[in-house]
Amino acid sequence: MGQITQQVLHFLGDLLSFSGDELPELDNMADNWLGSIARATMQTYCDAILQIPELSPHSAKQLATDIDYLINVMDALGLQPSRTLQHIVTLLKARPEDYRQVSKGLPRRLATTVATMRNVNY
Repeated sequence: MGQITQQVLHFLGDLLSFSGDELPELDNMADNWLGSIARATMQTYCDAILQIPELSPHSAKQLATDIDYLINVMDALGLQPSRTLQHIVTLLKARPEDYRQVSKGLPRRLATTVATMRNVNY
């Protein structure tokens, strides 16, 4: 999963190297385009994560670290991470004994999928 994160970050870095200083109207277009790319990337990332059949405790921790890194990059770009991505990282970080409480208020299907992935009974 770390490879996907690296590819996304490389792509976003390439986008950031573009400067529209010479043409101010391009700044707004570039911001809109970057936002669209970021939203689509986060959705694709979430879809890929939710296809993982099983995660060891170590793998869950590593995936949460990768997601946190992506969220930090999005924040640095002034972009809001998707709710689904935020929910996934919250569920990945939850201790098994706290999972039921942590998952309250989150989408049930998402909580069940991540619980199954982590082999957590709640």
